[in-house]
Amino acid sequence: MDALARLIAIEEIKQLKARYFRTMDTRDFEGMKQVFAKDIRFDFSEGFLFTPLGGEPIGSVGPVTVGRDAVMAWITHSMSGFTSVHHGHCHEVTIDSETEAHGVIAMADYIRAGDRTTRLIEAAGHYWEKYRFEDGAWRIAETKLTRLFNDTHGGDVDHIVDAHATA
Repeated sequence: MDALARLIAIEEIKQLKARYFRTMDTRDFEGMKQVFAKDIRFDFSEGFLFTPLGGEPIGSVGPVTVGRDAVMAWITHSMSGFTSVHHGHCHEVTIDSETEAHGVIAMADYIRAGDRTTRLIEAAGHYWEKYRFEDGAWRIAETKLTRLFNDTHGGDVDHIVDAHATA
């Protein structure tokens, strides 16, 4: 792959991840479905965890879900009733071949209750991903969310998070 094709692929992957965040926050689940490869592996096992420096993990273990339809069912269920804002930045993307790539994207997210005033979660971390060129477009083939911190707010937010982590 020449330098120009590699740069175009990197930009397409950056746009792909931006589309993921936008469709998540606008609850455009049909649009979001298109960002994933058919056999997507979505690892949210550390999505509610964070580990203090020198400490033990704190939080709930989330699911690992495989397959576009299963991932979309889990996301639709998990995010319904909430308002979110996801920011992705500092994209590190490596093109491995004409059809495969991998990368790390720093992220921050803000989750509020459906009333949009009750703060639930403010967190930051990274998405560790693999991408595949499939059906004429780059798609997310594997993703794993890890968190550096996870600030929770509100009275029963831990119960809400736990309920969604095991759903």
